[in-house]
Amino acid sequence: MEELIKAVFKDFYKDKPILSFTAIHSGLINNTYKIVTADEDYILQKINQVVFPNIRALLNNKIKITGYLERNGFSTLTFIPNCEGQFYSEQGVAIWQLSRFIPSVVFDRIDSSRVASQVGEYLAKFHSALLNFPVSELEYTIPDFHNTIKRFIDFEESIKKASPERISEAKESIDFLQANFKNIEAVANAINSGRIPLRVVHNDTKIGNMLFDENGNILCIIDFDTIMPGSIFHDVGDALRTGANTATEEEKDLSKVRFDTKIYEAFMQAYVNEASSFMSDEEAKNIHLSLPLILFEQACRFLGDYLNNDCYYTTTYENQNLVRAKTQIKLMDSVQLYLKSKEIAYF
Repeated sequence: MEELIKAVFKDFYKDKPILSFTAIHSGLINNTYKIVTADEDYILQKINQVVFPNIRALLNNKIKITGYLERNGFSTLTFIPNCEGQFYSEQGVAIWQLSRFIPSVVFDRIDSSRVASQVGEYLAKFHSALLNFPVSELEYTIPDFHNTIKRFIDFEESIKKASPERISEAKESIDFLQANFKNIEAVANAINSGRIPLRVVHNDTKIGNMLFDENGNILCIIDFDTIMPGSIFHDVGDALRTGANTATEEEKDLSKVRFDTKIYEAFMQAYVNEASSFMSDEEAKNIHLSLPLILFEQACRFLGDYLNNDCYYTTTYENQNLVRAKTQIKLMDSVQLYLKSKEIAYF
């Protein structure tokens, strides 16, 4: 591995020796390494082309967006061109990218209203910074990534093919998703039809993708592999899917899965305050549907994979995808009760 790392790095800097390198294991998709040299540190990443087969689209989106943000004074990742001016290195069939290392702190959860408020405000500023970027210049790295209607149709198809044993195990969860599809169908269709506008969105806004300084202030967002056209609802919902959950999506004890309303309210107030200048009437009226929309979609994906005998998500024990689906459903149920208690109507 050492010789390969050196060969890849040499494609970017012919005469800059590596002092050391360390594997970073926080991500689940790409292979990532911190590179230390005498004058600067870097992040070297091998892109997973199984997850991202359209590598040309991914590279196009990442470089255009980070370049645009940098030119407009919004802090972001800086990708390094190789010796031939390309923002990647090709080693056989493998594609590698190099970016400048940003000294930072990473959190695995939103643990206070202060952090929630900061994340909400930052996400709105990120969306605002990209308002004038032409969406048509971006490609879909993963088609239908957040097409909730299609995710539900795929889930319904998985029921038809599933074994009787798995159908029986998942019956309660299946019934919930089928009964609650009506609650998100209208907003999902509004996104698909364009009534809710298409914008440049990140699509992977978990707090682990935000870098903080030592004082707890956000420096920038990272991991632009899924940046593409979409709805701000997807980013807001994805940030809150883990941020407003008192447990992880792997929690077997559903009594520990609770909706943290203080985190939710701090995030939403900060996001809406900052985003009110650019949100459309439809977005402003329905922004609170962001979280149930994403929870429903992710539950369909987890449960559909369980019914398909776990062919997509990696599992380490039996029924793990069913456990994951149940955590999403439990949280969605709590969110819906909260919205009703606040008299926040559905679409």
